[in-house]
Amino acid sequence: MESGLRIASHQSAPGVRRVALDGVADMDTADVLRAALDDGLGAPPLPQALVVDCDKLSFCASAGLNEFLRARMTAVGLGIAFRVAAPQDQLRRLLRLTETDTLLGVPPVPASEPSRPF
Repeated sequence: MESGLRIASHQSAPGVRRVALDGVADMDTADVLRAALDDGLGAPPLPQALVVDCDKLSFCASAGLNEFLRARMTAVGLGIAFRVAAPQDQLRRLLRLTETDTLLGVPPVPASEPSRPF
């Protein structure tokens, strides 16, 4: 069975590992996401920062958010910076509603940038 989440990992700058997500992060793909984030944090050489690129993540359920939070906690323990980058509207709303946006390094939407309604 094909996963609804495709993941690519690469070094985007010295000391920065980028994990790019494409698809859906939900209960069905949480194990795949967990493994990719663990690998991103633990594969040698250890990065100084892990950036989770969500530009092509079409949907994130609470299971996906839980994996981001778990990985962030692991990163903090290892002294690795962790942030979620380029969240689409649905993920941005989820992070804002759960008050985890700033925790995961997602800046608030500027007032001049209208947010789509739920």
